[in-house]
Amino acid sequence: MDDSHLLEPRQKRRLVADYVEGISTAADGFRFLCRYPSLWQYGVWAVVTNIAVAFASLLVTFWVGTTAWKSFAAELPIAWWVSIVEWIGLIAILMLAFGVGLACYILLQSVFCSWSFSKLAYRVEIFLGATPDELSEISYSGQILDALRSAGKLLLVDAGILLLNIVPIIGTVAAVVIGGYMHAWVLGADFLGYPQELRGIRWKDRQQFARQWLPSTLGLGTIVAGLMLIPIVGAMFQTTAVVGAVLLNRRINGLTDSPDVDREE
Repeated sequence: MDDSHLLEPRQKRRLVADYVEGISTAADGFRFLCRYPSLWQYGVWAVVTNIAVAFASLLVTFWVGTTAWKSFAAELPIAWWVSIVEWIGLIAILMLAFGVGLACYILLQSVFCSWSFSKLAYRVEIFLGATPDELSEISYSGQILDALRSAGKLLLVDAGILLLNIVPIIGTVAAVVIGGYMHAWVLGADFLGYPQELRGIRWKDRQQFARQWLPSTLGLGTIVAGLMLIPIVGAMFQTTAVVGAVLLNRRINGLTDSPDVDREE
């Protein structure tokens, strides 16, 4: 590989710049695939399965939200303060439904999408100059275990969010902030972990890396969570976010995010 394409490993994180870079991963991955269209063939199956998973997760989110709201509304008394309780309950139920939907998404993604996401990340790494000796195949059981850890973390967060909503106004605001932060953290760490899994990095060490580069992780998780709410198109860009995560991980670690000169020629 031409040394002119190597970058210096990052020494410190940049709060705003890294967060924006994280949010840009889906767009960066899309531009990369458009620039090198031969790689699209490795992303087609990932897009198809992710559309199905995203659709199923949205259905679960809608079902949880509507069921919880109907049960909640049926128990409301007739009083002057009911409107305040309704708003607090609505926010809590929305956070609960979104959290359960994300947990469902992570679990379904691990079963139906992780293999194709890893294959796509593998092909992008090879295209960028990595050798097969540097990378390794991911065990399917290991992916399932990691997904269960992430989904369990989200469900614990959502249980805490429900408890916070007991405190009027302040608790609701805190629940929204903490819930949004944790959802972005879990999803960002998962997606940033795809290129690291290929190098045999364990789950605990991947989590430590995500904490070290927290703004990038939160930016990546924010865009992935947001795309979940957009049917079909969102699922496609979640797939390109995998490519963007590979590029982001390489930049952080001082590796090239462009093919070498010979490959381009």
